[in-house]
Amino acid sequence: MLDFVEFLVNKYTYSQEALQQRVPDLNKGQIWMSDDFDDPLPDEFWLGKGIIYKYH
Repeated sequence: MLDFVEFLVNKYTYSQEALQQRVPDLNKGQIWMSDDFDDPLPDEFWLGKGIIYKYH
């Protein structure tokens, strides 16, 4: 029984790394989103046919 209690304590105890504050703009400029991100997906995507990759 004590092993299980110890397991639960370890499972729900946060480490110091998890409690550190986030750094705003840490990776600014390293992530991009395609210009057609909000465009509807083609029928090929929904029907599972063909290649849907579009290279810019």
